[in-house]
Amino acid sequence: MLVLISGCEGTGGLFYISDEARKYQADTTVISFKMADNFGITEEFYMDNYWYTPHHYFTEWGNGGDAYGETYGIAYRSVLNDYFFMLVLRAGVGYTDLEVEWNQNAQMVYNFSTGKVTTGLIPEILFYDSLVVMDVVYNNIIEIDYTGKINDIDENTPVKTYISGDKGLIKFIRKDGVITERIPTF
Repeated sequence: MLVLISGCEGTGGLFYISDEARKYQADTTVISFKMADNFGITEEFYMDNYWYTPHHYFTEWGNGGDAYGETYGIAYRSVLNDYFFMLVLRAGVGYTDLEVEWNQNAQMVYNFSTGKVTTGLIPEILFYDSLVVMDVVYNNIIEIDYTGKINDIDENTPVKTYISGDKGLIKFIRKDGVITERIPTF
């Protein structure tokens, strides 16, 4: 099911992340999680507090402090393959952007208001109500799919990335076909 998402919400000079985009703010209390690939190799991701401290704040812009935009961000780095994954939501005048970055070089910015990628290589962006990964149902899914641009991405950028609204990164598929999925925690 494809879901359409609209802009941001604001009053006066204060602009909030839209309610639809807010569904993709991963839980910042999760400081680590494990993923396993289809060969049984386990990869552990830890919240990155060195290069990218998790944050949720308002940024002042405009003249004399008359405009503020909400920003949320979180990043994780893995132990084995040194993956770096970042997710940021930003609200401004009439829009909310989703920024996803892999390995501090493959960045993509999606504008919820227009439904288009505004920065970076343009993947197909799909939204699902739910997705089952390792027998766990995850909700509010974003799929970032570079299948049609596979020759334009480097070896360390996943062809497909799956993000869950409350859990963050839950699955990715590399160029070599290796599938890595989040190990459930209960």
